[in-house]
Amino acid sequence: MYKLTLSPQEVEEITGYRRYTAQQNMLRCHGIPFEPASNNRPIVLRKHVAAAGALPRIDEFVSTEPDFGALENGKTTQRSKGQPAASARAAK
Repeated sequence: MYKLTLSPQEVEEITGYRRYTAQQNMLRCHGIPFEPASNNRPIVLRKHVAAAGALPRIDEFVSTEPDFGALENGKTTQRSKGQPAASARAAK
């Protein structure tokens, strides 16, 4: 029955999640195209998974590039509300 598409068990196996929304997030994270079914189950074509090969484990909230702007001696561009500026505190 599942010659062209992955079965729900196979989608669960490659994503590691049972919930359809979590499966969709993981598929998006790995760049695997899918179509949501009427019950929100992701429908994945077999050819897309075979073309992807081994899936690296990545988190969509973690950048692959370092943020070198954070190394400027702790300086931030925004001041927190209620706190005086650093120069005003030093003058006291």
